Parts: sequence; structure tokens; C-alpha cells
Amino acid sequence: MSAEKCSIVQVGGFRPSGDPFASHFGLRPLAAAGEPWPSANGKPLLFVCQLNLTAAPAVPPLLKDIALITFFVDPELGELAKENGVDWSLRAYPSLNGLTPLSPPDGAPKLSRGFECRWELADHDAEGTKIGGAASEIQSEPWWDYREHAGAPAFCLQIDSEEKVKLAWGDAGTVYLARGTADGCRDQWFLDWQCY
Repeated sequence: MSAEKCSIVQVGGFRPSGDPFASHFGLRPLAAAGEPWPSANGKPLLFVCQLNLTAAPAVPPLLKDIALITFFVDPELGELAKENGVDWSLRAYPSLNGLTPLSPPDGAPKLSRGFECRWELADHDAEGTKIGGAASEIQSEPWWDYREHAGAPAFCLQIDSEEKVKLAWGDAGTVYLARGTADGCRDQWFLDWQCY
């Protein structure tokens, strides 16, 4: 495990390609045909980021069958639910085929700025928004490391506070995301978040 590499995102700092399939924060997310903008309690969620795993230099085994991930969250950050689909939404697509940019509904919250991202290869314990490696813990290990769950969640990516897009999880915190590994649970996603 110690030799495992991860892929971290570099947010901006280069000439953007304008490719709708690029990884990014706060631009227009891709979605399957007919897929609605995710919402909670009748209100549209905030689109956070899109991660194109097909361009990443290192992809963890847990994500090898996924081409692209989009992540949305309730902007009224409280205690986020542990499981996908309540006040946050992670969408995982096995292929890029058929995905098209999704227009936000009127009144949808948005990040103050959008930035295209590039992937960089890094050591497994690197900090920042990344796929694979080890969770960059702030307070403790994520809850699934010490609490049993039928889905057997396992860490596979994290989304950091990103200053360029003015995204902050509490005080410079990080969101940790896990995928179910038990039989029949690989479409389940789980969340923990910690801040200073």
C-alpha cells in the first residue's frame, strides 16, 4: 500500500482547453441524457467538481470501472449525511459516451469562479483533491474505518477546500468519499468531512 501512487488535481494555473470532458471545479457538469440537476428539499444543489478519471495518471482499483465523477452538495453546509443522495450527490459514469453538458436550473447556487483542472501523479499520502492513496486525515480516520457498515465502505477519493474557487469545507477542511465494497453495494457512496 505504501508504494501506491495517487492522482491529484491542479486547479487552474494553465491555459484552459475548454473541453467539456476536462476535470474542473464550478464549470458545467456532464450528465447522461435526460438526467436532471440534483436537488435536496426541492432546491438545486451546488455543483462542486467534475473528475475525468480517464485522464488521470493513476486510478485506484476501486475506481477502475468509472470514467467520470460529478459531485454536488447542499450549499447550506451542516452535518452532511453519510450516504449519497440526501444533501449531496455523487454521480459516477462507467463511460464518457453519451454524456453532455448539463445546464443549471434558475437559482442554482454556484462557486464564485470555475477552473479547469489537470491531473498530476503524486505519492499516496499527498494532500489536496485526489483519487486514490490514503485519506489526508485532519481529526481522525473517516468513520468507516472504525464503524462497521453493511456496505463495507472503502476510501477512494477526497475533495479539498480549494482557495481559487473559494470552496471551503468549514475551516480549510476536506471531504472524504468512499465506495461500497460488499456484494451488491458497489453503487453506494459514503461521505465524511473534517475541518480544523
